[in-house]
Amino acid sequence: MEDKLSRYFKQFYILIFFVVFLAYALLPVLAPVLMHHGHELPAKLIYWIYQFLCHQLPYRSFFLYGEQPYYPLPEAEMGDSVKTFPEMVDTSEMDFADMREFIGNEQMGYKFAVCQRDFALFLAIALFCLIFFLANSRIPKINLWIWLLFGVAPIAIDGFSQLFSGTFSSIWVVRESTPLLRVLTGGVFGFFTAWFLIPYLNEKIKS
Repeated sequence: MEDKLSRYFKQFYILIFFVVFLAYALLPVLAPVLMHHGHELPAKLIYWIYQFLCHQLPYRSFFLYGEQPYYPLPEAEMGDSVKTFPEMVDTSEMDFADMREFIGNEQMGYKFAVCQRDFALFLAIALFCLIFFLANSRIPKINLWIWLLFGVAPIAIDGFSQLFSGTFSSIWVVRESTPLLRVLTGGVFGFFTAWFLIPYLNEKIKS
């Protein structure tokens, strides 16, 4: 029985990874759907679980069922047609914890339970798993430098450059990334990280 299960795992482990990472990426999308339809208890349970895995800042998250799919900070400079988070919510008395706990409302809609970057990151890992399975595990390995250059560098630059915005604004140029950049850098990081690790893991499992 154990040998049979081991054979099945070796044959289908990548599909298991695909389902796990896809579920991880899409479960946060279920939270605003549940909130919109009045099922607050399961929705808030999802938000509570993912608070340990993501900062859940609303101005860096996608929203469903509202006026816009996102409400960035003014520093993102997305134009007058995009309403910012402070325009929609009085943030004068909100601290970091209050920001995290803000789920949304009927006008704005309700946020995903993870930020834009994490959503794209884990969706991209799931995508690579599916491609790897469909390619019958024949995708070649990439070396460390390719992963660092194309996977790590973009997300590191985009994330670090906005890290101290508003905190050291006197010595650091205030910058806020945009939803598109977060999705692109998160997705690229997730895809190249999976590409870097899974072919090596596949060799170990199939050996």
